[in-house]
Amino acid sequence: MGREKKAYVTTVGTSPEAVFNPIWYLAEAYSWIPDEVYLLWNEEVIEELSRVVELVERLSRAYGKEIRVHSEVSLKFDESDPVSFRELALKLVKGLKEKGYEVIVDITPGRKFMSALLLGASLAGGADEVTYLHLEDFRRYLGKLLFEVPMVKQRLFRKKELTGKEGKLEARRREGQSPSRFQVTREDLMALLDSLYLDDVRRFQLKVGNQPIGSVHLGGRARLRINDYIELDKELHGGHTMMKEAIIAGMNTFRNWGELKNTIETLLRSGRPLYIGFDTNALMFRVPSKMLNEEAFYERGNLRFDFVYSDEVALEIGRQVNRKLPYSQGPREYSNQPTPKARLASLALVELERLRSLGVEKANSKRNAQGDTKIALDYKSFAEEKHANVLVVTFDERAYAEMEAVSHSGLLPFRLEWDFSFGMTFECTWEELRDTIYTLAVTLGELNLHYLELHYELHGIWRGKNMEDWKNERLKLSGFEYGRVLEVLR
Repeated sequence: MGREKKAYVTTVGTSPEAVFNPIWYLAEAYSWIPDEVYLLWNEEVIEELSRVVELVERLSRAYGKEIRVHSEVSLKFDESDPVSFRELALKLVKGLKEKGYEVIVDITPGRKFMSALLLGASLAGGADEVTYLHLEDFRRYLGKLLFEVPMVKQRLFRKKELTGKEGKLEARRREGQSPSRFQVTREDLMALLDSLYLDDVRRFQLKVGNQPIGSVHLGGRARLRINDYIELDKELHGGHTMMKEAIIAGMNTFRNWGELKNTIETLLRSGRPLYIGFDTNALMFRVPSKMLNEEAFYERGNLRFDFVYSDEVALEIGRQVNRKLPYSQGPREYSNQPTPKARLASLALVELERLRSLGVEKANSKRNAQGDTKIALDYKSFAEEKHANVLVVTFDERAYAEMEAVSHSGLLPFRLEWDFSFGMTFECTWEELRDTIYTLAVTLGELNLHYLELHYELHGIWRGKNMEDWKNERLKLSGFEYGRVLEVLR
């Protein structure tokens, strides 16, 4: 007797990811991959339907199994006629069961009344299982694929939980592939954390080589504990100072961030145009990225202020980013590669390029000065030319003092303060943990994730790494046994 064929039935709503993610969850967490996918659709979601078909085809290639997608006209329904929709769904489920299929019906996408009707049809038609993938903080993660969202924010409800009746979906051990090496991005690291979570790995160590530097706990919020004492090679990895700065750049936890938000809000209400500028260390610590992720700074999808950068800041970054380690007999991947400080400067350059892509303006006073003095004069001159307020973010006392000395005509320095000490524990979002793993890997040069026999290696430095790799926030990941997940994300 042949293997029982598997069929998956769902509706297409306005979010293609909400249609696709439950299929992907079943494939990855339960090793349940359908032979056929049936998509019920209407005239309003034709574009979304095409996107779902493309995503299922991507899953089929990555998992090495042919999946037939059905989206024929016979599966089209009129949303204004719920009775005919229920009858269409019931006929489909019954017909598949009569042909001997194992049938899973998913009620995640679409409007609530459609989900209710589809649930009723699945029960009446004898579906083997009914699923619903719940997503916390729906607005924040709308449009994201399964492994782009923290797995702790997602939960698959099954027939037993939805109806009280037993379903036939059985939990199975995740099937790993051969551990391999991949080029990944900062955002891809969420897939790494999600994979650990699906494998019930809630705690793991962070190491540089064999040197432990901290530990991670994955829960509703993540926790990162920094070891009390850390000894790292200063030339290759930058020592404990570079580790501190890498964590500040990734975690973006600042004591007076709320005060900064209030100051910006007050300036926006003043009626004058507002520009936000940065000194060099604010770019190194990725403050622009934190601002761009702050919902309060947007209105109807648009930023409520503009950005400006000092010409002297750009020159300082350029001077630092080109410093190289000497040719040596040490680890090959570090020979003639950027120094730890140059790697931190590369983070600043990426931030500056991100601002340039948004149309940031440049401030240049053309005064015969340099360093903090020139930066202060650049921003002061810009504020006067634009008749605007220019709030400049810095971490440095001297830079703050230089700007404070000329802070009239609209120049307003703001000194951010960080929270950091060795031995402390950071409680953070998964996104903040993801970004901190990235900044640690690229500034220290490497980072290893350890749990029992599990060993993942992240390389932020390698021979041949170029500025495009930096701009695209690329890393190399070794030992990862779920390459199919990354393939779907491509």
